[in-house]
Amino acid sequence: MITHEDNLLLCKVEGQSACGQMMRQHWIPICLSEEVSEADGTPVKARILGENLVVFRDSDGRVGVMDEKCPHRGASLLFGRNEEGGLRCLYHGWKMDVEGNVLEMVSEPQASAMAAKIKHKAYPVKEWGSFIWAYLGPQESLPEFVPPRWAPTAQTRVSVGKAILPVNWAQI
Repeated sequence: MITHEDNLLLCKVEGQSACGQMMRQHWIPICLSEEVSEADGTPVKARILGENLVVFRDSDGRVGVMDEKCPHRGASLLFGRNEEGGLRCLYHGWKMDVEGNVLEMVSEPQASAMAAKIKHKAYPVKEWGSFIWAYLGPQESLPEFVPPRWAPTAQTRVSVGKAILPVNWAQI
């Protein structure tokens, strides 16, 4: 049996934990592609490595994975409107694209440059093998996406299921 300290070292993935930092060095499956299959469809919530994220597919079919909280006042973007190339916060109307760029600030004058100064926390995304994958680690060390062995090509047919289990990653 391992000690409590060793168990925390192995299983804790939130914040700056050692295991969480190690896991962030890899592309991680966030949700199923079918959960965000519709352009401008309803955003989906995901919780990975202690982070609350929102996943959506924009008007052009690009997928975004970003922090759930709006950078303006912290309102949940899960309730945002997915429209015309971005996700609009319902609290004050800020609109972000899949890369976290603020496209619109309806409360600012048209000539304001404030939107260009703010970037929302968004992650690099890859869609492959019926999953939406994201890289949550440091952007300066972004590794190339390597397809999983069970889906080596985009044409490989796979069947995927999803189960939410009340256990940590090491227990499964």
